[in-house]
Amino acid sequence: MSRSTFKSVSLFLGVTGSLLMGNLLVGKLAMAHAQSDSQGHQHAVSTLICDSAAQPTRFQASYQITAGNDDKAQAHQLILTRFDDTIIYQRGPVSYEAWQKNGEYVRYFPEQKRSISYRRSDLLALNIHTDIDKQFHLIAPAALSQFDKGEQHQDACFTQQSYTHNSGSHKGKAHAQGKQQSLELDWINELQLPASLTITQGEQQLHYQLTKLTPINQQGFDLLTSGYQDLDFADVGDSESDPFIAKMITQGFIQHGSSGFYSADGKLLEGGHDHHH
Repeated sequence: MSRSTFKSVSLFLGVTGSLLMGNLLVGKLAMAHAQSDSQGHQHAVSTLICDSAAQPTRFQASYQITAGNDDKAQAHQLILTRFDDTIIYQRGPVSYEAWQKNGEYVRYFPEQKRSISYRRSDLLALNIHTDIDKQFHLIAPAALSQFDKGEQHQDACFTQQSYTHNSGSHKGKAHAQGKQQSLELDWINELQLPASLTITQGEQQLHYQLTKLTPINQQGFDLLTSGYQDLDFADVGDSESDPFIAKMITQGFIQHGSSGFYSADGKLLEGGHDHHH
């Protein structure tokens, strides 16, 4: 394993791993109606509401995400919408974001019906790098070959394959911060998505549980992406007199990127969350 063991695990996980690395930043993403999980890291197995008509490239998946430990656990919902070459992340009511297979990124503000589009060159200029496979699957499918394969089981709609991954504690005082990390995964082969995922580091834990999976059609996708007044990020500097742009810059949603931007080593970039209500 690498010197930074959890970092090596997080590199498999994209968004998932970086949430735990960033001092449980998932808590800052909690929606207004999120409630604490009194069970801590002992998660009840919820019944998956699913529709077997969901396709690998056209679905909407709802995840319940719990982060923290026994004493301080926070929960929120993540809705992933995949439609062909676009994946949309909805974590709360203020805004949501879309990644496209060509590497471009769009942040939507539904209340104002405004959006900001970032081209690949914009992201490179901001030193923002992402692994598109991780964005589209939460875990890069190629990483599964490095996990320990367990049993396969069938649920109401799909086949799930279990995996585990463990990294030993570092030896010596020089690596005192290197606590043992473990990963438990139930993977839906047909959709290339986690049904459940638990990452544990010391007393901290991050748990993803798929609760609902449905197909999505063109009409449903258009409801999320159509009718927005879009602005290229390259033009933001010339638009600061626009009250909406000025407000978003002040709140940190646009300046230096926004939530959902992660550096190459899986850390959340600054901006966005500190003013996200």
